[in-house]
Amino acid sequence: MIRFDASRSLWILETASAAFVFGLARRGSSVDGFPQSRLSGEGLLLQTWYGPRLSDPSEYPEAVPEPGWASFSTPASLSPEIFPAAGGPRFGEPSLACVFPDGVRDSALRYRDYSIDGEKLSVFLDDSAYGLEVELEFIAHPAWDLFSRRAIVRNRAGGSAASSSGGSVLIESLLSGAVYLNRGGEYRLTHLVGRWAGETRIERCPLGEGRFTIDSSRGFTSHHANPFFALDAGASADEDSGDVRFGCLAWSGNWKISFERDNFGLVKISAGYQDRDFSIPLSSGQEVASPSFIFGFTRGGFGAMSRALHGWQRSALSPSGSELRRVLYNSWEATAFSVDEAGQTALAEKAASLGVELFVMDDGWFGERTNDRAGLGDWTVNRKKFPRGLGPLIARVKELGMEFGLWVEPEMVNPDSDLYRAHPDWIYHYPGRTRTEMRNQFVLNLSIPAVEAYVFDAMHRLLSENDIRFVKWDLNRSISEPGSHAHGHPRDANIRHIEALYRIMTRLRSAHPDVRFQTCSGGGGRIDPGILAYFDQAWPSDNTDASDRLVIQEGFSLIYGAHIMESWVTARKNWLNGRELSLEYRFHAAMAGVLGIGENLSHWNEEEAAAAKGLIALYKDIRPLVQNGNLYRLESAERTSFLYAADDGSRAVLFVFLERNRFGGRMPPVHPRGLDPDARYELVQRSPAAPLFSPPSAEIAGRAGMTLSGAAWTERGVEVPLREDHTSAIFEFKRSPLD
Repeated sequence: MIRFDASRSLWILETASAAFVFGLARRGSSVDGFPQSRLSGEGLLLQTWYGPRLSDPSEYPEAVPEPGWASFSTPASLSPEIFPAAGGPRFGEPSLACVFPDGVRDSALRYRDYSIDGEKLSVFLDDSAYGLEVELEFIAHPAWDLFSRRAIVRNRAGGSAASSSGGSVLIESLLSGAVYLNRGGEYRLTHLVGRWAGETRIERCPLGEGRFTIDSSRGFTSHHANPFFALDAGASADEDSGDVRFGCLAWSGNWKISFERDNFGLVKISAGYQDRDFSIPLSSGQEVASPSFIFGFTRGGFGAMSRALHGWQRSALSPSGSELRRVLYNSWEATAFSVDEAGQTALAEKAASLGVELFVMDDGWFGERTNDRAGLGDWTVNRKKFPRGLGPLIARVKELGMEFGLWVEPEMVNPDSDLYRAHPDWIYHYPGRTRTEMRNQFVLNLSIPAVEAYVFDAMHRLLSENDIRFVKWDLNRSISEPGSHAHGHPRDANIRHIEALYRIMTRLRSAHPDVRFQTCSGGGGRIDPGILAYFDQAWPSDNTDASDRLVIQEGFSLIYGAHIMESWVTARKNWLNGRELSLEYRFHAAMAGVLGIGENLSHWNEEEAAAAKGLIALYKDIRPLVQNGNLYRLESAERTSFLYAADDGSRAVLFVFLERNRFGGRMPPVHPRGLDPDARYELVQRSPAAPLFSPPSAEIAGRAGMTLSGAAWTERGVEVPLREDHTSAIFEFKRSPLD
């Protein structure tokens, strides 16, 4: 619900449990007896509330500027301004910084008007001297206790100063705006860190005085950080309880989230474009929008935060919504670049016999692609490997009852390719400088209209000529040397690149509505709410070691749902670290998301193939719970456990992984959450827990086969008979039909 309290000049945005409120510091009010002026905050839009919804809206505080502190800290610099532009006595992170045609770098935005359309609020600000307009757009998402906001900057070029000087307004920084936490508290920051093969690891640290920034300037979201944060006061929140304020940025290019704790205890959070190598010229009539910033509040701890984000992703963000994702097989580990019709057909036949639903041929099928040094950019079938084209292979895959998918990397080009030889100017580079190769490839400059058209045409033709239902869209290097003056204004190239990618995906999805897309960037390098509005699922990491994956997947789950998280079963001895894990353990870890198989199936004996077939059948049975259920993280570290519960309370599935058993001790019971406390559930062990040990008595709380109330299971817990390192088990809670 969104409403405007005219008597107090307050805009009130509410969801079921949360509220975000801001207001206009009105003329005529005063601060400590002094009339308002530019120094004292006249006309500022100030946040007054970000937290739990109050039952009486009249109790939300009004917008009153903070008093100044000596001559060095003015009310304008101390007050929680929701869109602070660079100008006047402001010294923190600006949401907007620009240079006007006459060289002035001082913005003086004033409130003009607002409009409300359902759950959308637009507030308009003007710098009338230069004809600059800013629209602050807010959207309430009531079902998930979320809000989103962005800023749209327009050059109206109607002011006297603008008309006399002419030219463009240069935007040098643009964020979605600022949100604030209560003054004076001690806050703990939770965010995600990583690197290639070690993405989305949870980092927690106190938020001290000063400025702290998480960001990416690599041209995409990055493996090293993710545009997500959570803040709790005094480290008081856990999985089940505590106030958590959180947010994420929907942008797949260069981004940043800045956290500032000033010398008076006010915490300010700003999110938007990374302003390194950034500027956007706006001619009269042009506009530019910040990325959308999604933020929320919960009193239910980090678990409730994640469930809200997952529900929003399934219901409002994902292009395929809550549609169940298929069990897939990917050919990379079996064949690498050595793909051909006979070999892929043989793999497809093995995969189909196990119950796989989607067969994906990875790299090596196009151009002169025999290794990673050639072929990128030439998206035509290699006729030496596939003399009859892809048609016969696809027909056989479909005859086996599976859909067919394909790997592509459309934003890249090898120097050894027909495309590069024809268009060496289509890559990011600076004239006269060495062109940096990474992984033997360059990045195509999608900000050039001809390049955008080429990429769309190549992918559209590929999907039109072949019955392809799944595309793995990869990106295997960072962007460097971003642009040149020959291709327009070079310092906005990254924004134009990502906008072009979004346009390409919009057109492809419209032309090919039955195709599903996976975002991949050497693993988890491009995963964010922006890209997930166009892609159905994501590849979180090239690291497929099941033990490492549990850590990566836990961090991933803080923000992203299991319906997005593709995870593979690969070789018993992992290629990255040499660790050897059982087939069941590897399957169980992969079954926590969208199940995939990446191992060379010819290496499995009959016993392993039979076990895999049974585990795939089990996954299909519990898949609705995993992909569309509510996640409850229960434990991590030496033992990891988590539960997915159906919305209606009818079923729940419990995963347990024993990473390490020190001193041969007996582990305590696992205490499930998310069950209906008044319903009765039978506990069924769905997948072996081996090796087992004999309990000391027959009266162990929570043994398989027992039926108890949800409340009793939560209190008594489930005794999990795991003893050896890297063993696992899956249990299901089934609601009694008599309940």
